Amino acid sequence: MAALPVTIALTKIKCKIETDEVGSDEPYVLVTAVDLSNPVLPNAEVTLYGPWGGVDQGDTAVTQPIPQGIDPNDLPFIIWRRNAWGPSGQAKVIANPAQAIILVSMMEHDDGKASAARELAKAAVVSSLAASMGMTRAQRVAKLKADIHGALGIPTGAPNFDDRVGGTHEFALSASLLNVAAGPKNKTLTIVGDGGKYEVTLQVKKG
Repeated sequence: MAALPVTIALTKIKCKIETDEVGSDEPYVLVTAVDLSNPVLPNAEVTLYGPWGGVDQGDTAVTQPIPQGIDPNDLPFIIWRRNAWGPSGQAKVIANPAQAIILVSMMEHDDGKASAARELAKAAVVSSLAASMGMTRAQRVAKLKADIHGALGIPTGAPNFDDRVGGTHEFALSASLLNVAAGPKNKTLTIVGDGGKYEVTLQVKKG
């Protein structure tokens, strides 16, 4: 069976343990997607989800599906279920799971700017991919994780900086996960850091 075009998007996060920050958490998530199908010019994007405000232990925060005909940019106060995979948010085939890298990073929002953190992560991804030409996929993934983690440590506001919640994790793809002909597939990552613990769920679905 031929591979189908897919979208990949964050659907929800669940707070198992709050971070060490004072008061409720305000988490946001950055999903990095790298298309290695063109080894010379890999395509990369970083998608921001959040911040969600007032998240306490036991809470689940969700993204909202984008209704047909709605431009999500017209309603920026809603945390939309934006597609993180494919050019301009369009569905795209992943013929070989090894040719796609999906990485997930979580931050706790304080006085920083989530959009600025996304820009820092995107710049780090572009530089990392350029510097890792000729490396194996595993080496490129490791370098991307380290470079994104470093970039997210740069303050984007003061006096209370946004904090990284754990490191950057790979959302590993497989032929089974990409087989969405019968319906969407969900996969959950556990992220631990800054005193907190979260479950982050992404969904792969037919485009």
